Amino acid sequence: MNLINTFKAGQRYIKLCPIDKQLAHSFPELKIINYIKTATKYLPPIIIGLLLWQYYMSAQIAVTVITILFTLSMPLQGIFWLGKRALSPLPLNLIDCYNQLKIKLIAKKIIAEHSTKDNKLTFEAFMTLINLAKLHLGDYFGQDDDSSPY
Repeated sequence: MNLINTFKAGQRYIKLCPIDKQLAHSFPELKIINYIKTATKYLPPIIIGLLLWQYYMSAQIAVTVITILFTLSMPLQGIFWLGKRALSPLPLNLIDCYNQLKIKLIAKKIIAEHSTKDNKLTFEAFMTLINLAKLHLGDYFGQDDDSSPY
């Protein structure tokens, strides 16, 4: 049952993560999501090509089946990794960023002060907060309004 919950969390996390080039440098899951979407786009032609290869080149059926199963498992491995990542706790260096974003959203009265359902600080909760911040605070939500480069 834990395996199924991990896959469901991975699918939720794919839908939750914002596609943002600035965040892609800090979060490897955004690259993994891009790889999964690309793989699912090109997977059917690859599998058809493998089947045609087996038929016309008289390759061994076992080699073709193993290759197809490996090819099909690659997006599933990515979704499983994303599920593990979504449910894992935030590292200490991101907890401060989470708290700063939460304080900014509370100050703008976007979220309530005690709005978290549970006290687990996971990557899934952090991405939810980032989505709220991008929506209400703009693209540069991580920078202070008071500081200017000049």
